[in-house]
Amino acid sequence: MGLRLPSISPAGSFVLNLVPRWFQMRASQGRTSYCRIRSMNNLVKEVSPLSPTSPRDAVVGDVQVKRGALPESPWKGAALMSAAMFCAAAIDTSVKALAGSYATAEIVLLRTLFALPVALSIAHREGGFVEAFRTDLPLWHLYRGFLACGATFGFFYGLKFVPLVTAVLLAYVAPLLVVLLSYPLIGERVGLRRWIGVLVGFSGTVSIVASGGGVEVSEFVLHPAVFAIFGSATCWALILVSNRQLAGRERPATLAIYMMPISGLVALILTLAGDWVTPEGSDWGLFAIAGVGSACIHFLAAVASRYARAATLAPFEYSNLIWVAIASWLFWGEVPELLTIAGGLAILLGGFIAARGHN
Repeated sequence: MGLRLPSISPAGSFVLNLVPRWFQMRASQGRTSYCRIRSMNNLVKEVSPLSPTSPRDAVVGDVQVKRGALPESPWKGAALMSAAMFCAAAIDTSVKALAGSYATAEIVLLRTLFALPVALSIAHREGGFVEAFRTDLPLWHLYRGFLACGATFGFFYGLKFVPLVTAVLLAYVAPLLVVLLSYPLIGERVGLRRWIGVLVGFSGTVSIVASGGGVEVSEFVLHPAVFAIFGSATCWALILVSNRQLAGRERPATLAIYMMPISGLVALILTLAGDWVTPEGSDWGLFAIAGVGSACIHFLAAVASRYARAATLAPFEYSNLIWVAIASWLFWGEVPELLTIAGGLAILLGGFIAARGHN
């Protein structure tokens, strides 16, 4: 005797017919969503920030994908920028510790030797060695390389004689110099708010110089190390301006990779012409910190800018001062004078006002 199923009402029959259709519809939507996700992933891979020939943005369905953009994550961007600034503080502290025993050229040379392998590995990860070194702008890279050389030598030499916190604060005039150089070099209009920021920042610089950095004011003002730090800040400001001039014309990895060899070559020539001091065991670690940090700082800052906007990241760029102040107090017992602190706050405030005016 066969199994007899209960009869189904018309309403039940309607539901049973509807359920498979609903599942088929959801499955179809799922396949469509999966295909759209696959398409977006492929597009993001194609729209690489290291590929200047890729379009600036593209549209997939109703989603616009910016060139090199990642899902916006302010906290992740802030963490990456803070890590970059920690690397900057580690570099400054290591160089300050080495400056008393080694010539500036030797410090730059060994730092470059430690930095290059890390920088090359990052370049390989981002797009390959060939792509990183491929360029149609060799003269621009030569110009930027000598600027990087001047910025590095000037600041490292200044660290030998100037207290760590004071040197870092004086170097923060670079963003203010960018405002002054923007109009004559790239024709960028400078508004009233940015001029106010420059004036506030330079008043802070005068305050720091007037404090004397722990020595007689006249001796501090006329010391070559102070001029070296200001020269370093000027070179760095010109590099920042050139970043804007080359935006969209060159890969970020290419911009970074070409600046190191020129500094290393100049340092090698000066080291061979001077006296070589063989580093001791513990000093090798400081050279390694300076080199690896130099290679990582630009990469971390670049990735941070993909996750968060410049206005979001700007306050975290000054976290370098916190680490530098802690290191200066721990290792050298240096406590900034009130006039130096006031001047530093004025420089930071001026840079913030200028940045807000630009935005």
